[in-house]
Amino acid sequence: MRTNELLPLLPDLAVLVDVVEAGSFSAAARLQGSTPSAVSRQMARLEAALGLTLLERSTRRLRLTSGGQEVVRHARSMLDAARAACDGAARHASTIAGRVRLAAPKAALRQIIHPQLPLLLQTYPQLALELLVNDQPGDLIADGVDIALRLGDPPAGYVARPFMVVRTKLYAAPAYLAQHGTPQHPSELVRHSCLHLAEQAGDDEWCAVRDNERVVVNVRGRYAGNHSEMRREAAEWGMGIASLPDFTARQSLASGTLVAVLPDWQLLGRYQGTSWLVYHADRYRSARVRAVVDFLLGVATRLGYGASSQPGG
Repeated sequence: MRTNELLPLLPDLAVLVDVVEAGSFSAAARLQGSTPSAVSRQMARLEAALGLTLLERSTRRLRLTSGGQEVVRHARSMLDAARAACDGAARHASTIAGRVRLAAPKAALRQIIHPQLPLLLQTYPQLALELLVNDQPGDLIADGVDIALRLGDPPAGYVARPFMVVRTKLYAAPAYLAQHGTPQHPSELVRHSCLHLAEQAGDDEWCAVRDNERVVVNVRGRYAGNHSEMRREAAEWGMGIASLPDFTARQSLASGTLVAVLPDWQLLGRYQGTSWLVYHADRYRSARVRAVVDFLLGVATRLGYGASSQPGG
């Protein structure tokens, strides 16, 4: 049997081992996260490909034929070899070495990525990291950056992997709302102190949407700033209702220092959408860059930030 004919049979051989060890198609299906009918089809396909009856079936039990016993013995050896290969790869993970330069916006770097870096460096003792805090997109090549976290459409000519989806929401301290009331509709924001961006003209114009409703409000307040962590702190101090990327408020929501305001409404504007891990294809061929990219994607998934969208090419 040629290699191209053998490869499709390898998953079926692995399932055969599960069937024998579990004692039934249904038990094997539970191990596989499959269905008994799917396992039955795999066994039928394997027997047809080998031209051999592997299992004698009765209403009470399965029994291996003599030929099936030999096939299972080799299939177990195949699985043992695959496990040994994976264990060997894990032992060699420590050989990932060298320097990786990572650029990311301050808020995401500080609140999501930076707390996880000790684990990354413990996992790869010979890896070195350089962090470039940059809220404005730079030139990866000119800046010597291996991996960049970018919000919005990734630049052309690079590989991009979705990291997380960022949404802008409204938050306030419970004490502020107790004193000034909780708005029930975006139009009521005009009566509140609102903490907004002060970066470009129009940053004090908030556009909120819900279902088919769209409301534009010119907000005002005594405090504004173009950094989300500072707006978050000001909101915690009770200075007003802040517009914040949702991930920056997660810990404050958990601790109760902030609560969501108008949670059913979505604010439109800049600094939201899918964020991407961006890198040059040539850089990704480096084992150390691959290791960091895979680690960061794992962090996003583990913390519940993982983006549901997929890269477009």
